[in-house]
Amino acid sequence: MQEMLPDQSPNIFTLRRGTQEVALPNACFKRIVWRRSAAFFFDMLILIAMFISLMILNVATFFALSGLLTFLWPAMLFMLYDTLLIGGRGSATIGMRLMGLKTLTRAGGKPGYFQAFALSILFYLSVTLTSGLVLLIALFNNRGRCLHDILTGIFIVNAAPCPTK
Repeated sequence: MQEMLPDQSPNIFTLRRGTQEVALPNACFKRIVWRRSAAFFFDMLILIAMFISLMILNVATFFALSGLLTFLWPAMLFMLYDTLLIGGRGSATIGMRLMGLKTLTRAGGKPGYFQAFALSILFYLSVTLTSGLVLLIALFNNRGRCLHDILTGIFIVNAAPCPTK
């Protein structure tokens, strides 16, 4: 016979904004790992399409863009995409918006461009250096947070049931 232990996690997760507290219900984190994975897949499709378009444009202009399309160009394209969209008004990439996700800071507001840039750099570095194994942290975290989220103070939450600043 299997013994069931009571759920010890609180129904409300609280973010501190100065002296105020922002309460986030558990619905903000429901199925977050699956949604983040699907959002990443959509974002990669968009980024690959952008890169292929640039390669076609390079061929069409008789390789005039070859200087820009070096080894670092795809990495810069990926980081710019994440930084501009996460740090921007919507505080989510296109894939995240398709999956109904948004980013919040520890204070409950939207992240700025610097914080989004740090998130992007830490994400791509950690995934590259660990062959993606670092993302398994999200499976063992009750809020679905990855290492780069924890280090930058960002929460990825479901957009619909969560309040913002």
